Amino acid sequence: MKKLLILITIIIASNSLMAQKTKFGVKAGLNFPSLQPRTSFSPGSEYKISAKLLLGVFTTTPVGKATTLQTGLNFSVKGNKSVEQHNSISFGYPVPYTTDRNINLAYLEIPVNLLYNKDVKIGTVHVGGGLYGAYAIGGRIRSIDKRNIYIKRGSAESIEFGDQPTELKSGDYGLNALAGFRLKNGIGIDLNYGFGLANISNNDAFKSHNRVAGFALNYLF
Repeated sequence: MKKLLILITIIIASNSLMAQKTKFGVKAGLNFPSLQPRTSFSPGSEYKISAKLLLGVFTTTPVGKATTLQTGLNFSVKGNKSVEQHNSISFGYPVPYTTDRNINLAYLEIPVNLLYNKDVKIGTVHVGGGLYGAYAIGGRIRSIDKRNIYIKRGSAESIEFGDQPTELKSGDYGLNALAGFRLKNGIGIDLNYGFGLANISNNDAFKSHNRVAGFALNYLF
């Protein structure tokens, strides 16, 4: 019983010490996502780079002499942007037009990364990686049909999440890679890449995985 009490005391003391060393931060940045290889919403399209929003809060906790555990909660918009070429018939003649389609998938995401830190003169360099899990809270497709520079028609529709072929799966998970730099005043910048492992498509004809490169400015209190 005495040994058990000593063990519990050590665990509580360790957790208290770790909690005292935990720091909190906020971040804001941009994602540059794609859905690979295809999606039922934009099959066979030419994909374009698009910027989407990333906001988050995070904590860093020392777990070794030069390593920290970083986790938190992100509001992360993923998806893609595509351009499709079409032809319609007008008065018996083919009329070419394009469709610009922007797919936005909003996720609440929890990343867990193990980082190696190296002190330099004006701050700290860090590099590492880990895992993430995410849950979709909304989705929307914005489309613009362009026949020429004068004739454009826009539309928008919501993306539904569920287990039907016309819906996307709400759960996502994958691997993270992260590298960054932080000044001694707490201001930092991170470059990140998320490699989605989950197939979020319910349509057997398509497999869709989230791939997200991005950056974020952050501040560690």
